[in-house]
Order: sequence, then structure tokens, then C-alpha cells
Amino acid sequence: MSAQAKRDIFALAGLPPEVLAVAMAKYSRSKSSIKETIDELTEEKSAEFHEKWVLGYGDASVADMAIIAIACENVSILTSKAVEDTRLAAFQEKSTRYVDFDSTRYHRPEAIMSVHGDLYEKTIDNLFATYRGLLEKMITYMRKRFPKPEGKEDKMYESKLKARSLDAVRYLLPVATLTNFGMIMSARSLRHLISKLKGNPYQEIREIAESIQKSALEPAYNPQAKKINEPLSKISALSDSGKNLAEEISKLVSLQIKGAPTLIKHTDYPEYYKSSQTYLISTASEVMSGETINDAPRVDYIEQTSYEDELVTTLLYGACNYPYRQILNKVKNLSANKKEEIIDTVTSFRGDHDQPRREYEGGQFVFDILMDYGAFRDLQRHRMCTQINQPLSVDHGYEIPFEFVDAGLTDEFNKAINNALETYETLKKIYGPEADYVLPLACKKRTLFKMNLRELYHMIELRSKPGGHMSYRNIVVDMYKTIKEKHPMLVKGLRITTPNYDEDFFKR
Repeated sequence: MSAQAKRDIFALAGLPPEVLAVAMAKYSRSKSSIKETIDELTEEKSAEFHEKWVLGYGDASVADMAIIAIACENVSILTSKAVEDTRLAAFQEKSTRYVDFDSTRYHRPEAIMSVHGDLYEKTIDNLFATYRGLLEKMITYMRKRFPKPEGKEDKMYESKLKARSLDAVRYLLPVATLTNFGMIMSARSLRHLISKLKGNPYQEIREIAESIQKSALEPAYNPQAKKINEPLSKISALSDSGKNLAEEISKLVSLQIKGAPTLIKHTDYPEYYKSSQTYLISTASEVMSGETINDAPRVDYIEQTSYEDELVTTLLYGACNYPYRQILNKVKNLSANKKEEIIDTVTSFRGDHDQPRREYEGGQFVFDILMDYGAFRDLQRHRMCTQINQPLSVDHGYEIPFEFVDAGLTDEFNKAINNALETYETLKKIYGPEADYVLPLACKKRTLFKMNLRELYHMIELRSKPGGHMSYRNIVVDMYKTIKEKHPMLVKGLRITTPNYDEDFFKR
């Protein structure tokens, strides 16, 4: 009996993001421990890997493994909200509840300051003066209304009063107010964010996009470098050998770590977004021509409408200032041809590497999928979907790969599988779910996938490509055919690759 491999779970630290990404990526291409991979990697080798696999072949999932932390200081609240409009990231921003903002620190747009700088500053200064004055008054009011409870420390009590008062006066803060925030995200998400910000109408935000990209290209701020420089200087001053030792230590501890210089490329603002937005602004003006903006409730719940009407309405919503319901009512009265024209025109601007616009995150498409566990192992990676899993079992039988059928090897395949299933049945009676470990990936299981239209595009376009496994390629083709039959207008622009095993064999 062979000894069981020793389980080894450990954290990783001290690696530049791009080196970490390569180390993680090589897990899928190597039998070795990641420790062996890390020991052999350099920033130069990592850059070569990313140039080939991420930038060359578009294997963007590798860029997900390069995690970058960036601090943005003295940027406007307006900018912070634009940057933070990013789903796959973590943010922490200076609080308006616990920090009273400096009234002298606010963004001054060059275009305004050159002509109406005095008026701009006077207006902002007045807002801050009112903010300051009302803060003190509000604290006084809170103190009278909420006397200090017996036993509560003075410092904690005063802190609570100030926090509640800042909650009230924050309404006076202009969006020009300078704030600080930190963000942590993958290089893949950062690249998408930078390209999006480069097309923003505000100059400050476009400049910050360039600054964020630059921050990933240059050595990062490393507090350990500050701490170690002094003792290294002392060692270096001892002798020539001491100087050499200090230089060697400095190289080994990687004091000059860069963000992700290779991965943060190709961040130009996509022409797709620019052209489609120009078209949608014009079309929204046409569709809503002559309409005045209706009064609308503070919260308006919109019942589910047709997928087509929802998509067209959502596309127009971001291009004007009308309430959603008012736009929807106009869209419902458009001809089917006009709706199709709007969708088709937006689609026509989409380049080869552009994901559908965020407006496509509408509707909810629900698929109950019965698949082999191997296919599930891949489709499960679509974590943007809602996934409801049923347990792995033998209730649904198992998948016989067509390759074994073609090769005449089904008997051997079935024999091995059935042997495992017999063992499973025996173990199941004794050990319950622990017996599941003997089940092969051929066993089928059910998973409920719920997704919006944008994720539907992403899953089908990605998983139907020649590089994928035939099992899940056939699954997404079935998904596509189902939607095309019921909602052809929605998937006219979807780029599916029809699987052909023979022709696709060497395309990976």
C-alpha cells in the first residue's frame, strides 16, 4: 500500500505580483510543488511568460492571479466613485463619518480655474464654511439631545456625537472634496478599469487612469526597504566584502518590487464604448423627443418585462436623464424592427476583444444543467453566475466520452467506471458521504446556473472556443440554441464557435 501524499497548505509572501501570477499559473501546467516553481522564477522569466500566455494568447485568467494594492490620495470624491465602479475589487475609502474633511483640500479643474476660478473657489469655500459651522452646532445639539450615559467614557461619548454629526453635515461636502482610498484587485481587473477610466469625460479621471497605470509600472512603496536600508548601510560601510554582502541582501529581499508592468498593457479606451455611447445618446434623444422628465417616486420597483424591452431601455437609460419607467413605456411602443436596429447597431461597434457593455447585465436566464463532474469543474469557474449545486451522486449515471466510443474502448472504460461505482456502493453503506471520493469525474451531477445576458455572452463565447473540452463546449452550444430559439434578437451578436472535434484538434 502506497503512503498517502503529505498534505501541505501554506501562505505565500514576498513575491512581485507578476511572479506570483506565474507561480500560480504553472500549477495547471506542472506536477511540481509551487515552492520549486517560485525558487526558479525571476521577474524577467515572469514577464516572458505573461507576454506569451496573457498578451499573446489572451489567457487572461493568469492576470487574475497577480494581485496589486494601490493607494490613491488627494483625489476628488467624484473620481473615487468612478474608480470604485468596479465589481471585482476591494476598496477602503476615507470615511465621511469618522473624519472631518479639510476645507482647503478640493479639486480645482483647470478649465474652470482659468476663467471662473474665483467664483468656483468662493462657492466651494462657502460649502465648507457651512459644513464647519454646522458641524459644531450639530455636536452641541446632539450633546443636549443625547446626554452621556452613566458609565460611558467621555472620549467614546464625544466620538459618537461627532460621528453622528458628521453624518448630517456630510450633505454639504462638494464632490470636489479630496479623499483618499486604497484598492486591491487583480491585474486583469485593473487593466479593464484603466481602459474604462481613460474614456471618462472628466479630465481629472483620465489623468488618474494614467497615474494608476504608471503606479503598476514603477517600483512600489515598500516599508521594509526603509527599515532595512539603515542596517544595510552599516554593513556596507564595514568593508568591501561588507558592501558586496549588503548588495546581495538587497537583491535577495526584493526591495524594489513592481506592480504588474507586463500585464498592465493594452489599456486604451475601447472604440466600442466611445462609438456606442455616442450612438445611444443620439438615439435616446430621438426616442424621447418632446418628452419632459416625469416625476417619479424615490424608489420605483420595475416589474420584469420582456428581455428585449429591458435591454433596449437599459441601453438608453445611461444615455439620458429620464426615469427608467418613462423610457420603458416609450420603448414598448417602438416597432420590433426599431428595437432590433438599436441592439444591432450597438453590437456592430464591438471589437474582437470587447466584452458586451454593462447594460447587458439584464434579465435572468436560468439553466438546469446535467453534466459530468469534469465539465462542472470547468463551468464552475463562472463565479459571476448564481450556482445552486446538487450533491455528487450516481443517480444520473455517467458520461461515456465519444473518444472512447470512436476508439472502441468503451468496454475497458465502463469496466473501470463500474468497478469504482461498485466500491462506492459498498463504502456508501458504511461511510456515507465519505464514499464520494471514489466517484470518477465521468459521474453526472446537476447544477442550476442563473446568469444575466452579459455573462451568457461571456460563457458561451469563451467556452465554445476550440481550446475548450468538448463536454462543456456542447453544453454551451445547447444553451445558445435554446436562447436563440426563444429570443433571437438578443443573441444575434453573440460569437459562438461551432465545435468540430477534427478541425479543432490542433487549435488549442
